[in-house]
Amino acid sequence: MKKLFSTYIRNFTGLSREIWLLSLVTFINRAGAMVIPFLSLYLVSDKGFSLPQVGWIMSAYGLG
Repeated sequence: MKKLFSTYIRNFTGLSREIWLLSLVTFINRAGAMVIPFLSLYLVSDKGFSLPQVGWIMSAYGLG
């Protein structure tokens, strides 16, 4: 297991700073996308929107 871990780390040590930054930004962007399903639940339960209205809101978000 230790050899496998060291091989894994060694494969990524040569990457440039720009690649690491791009990876971090992509991770943050993807993590933020997990909020979307919960946003629709929030709009229905707390804000009182109907399901068709939430559908239009989510469609507008997708188009954007």
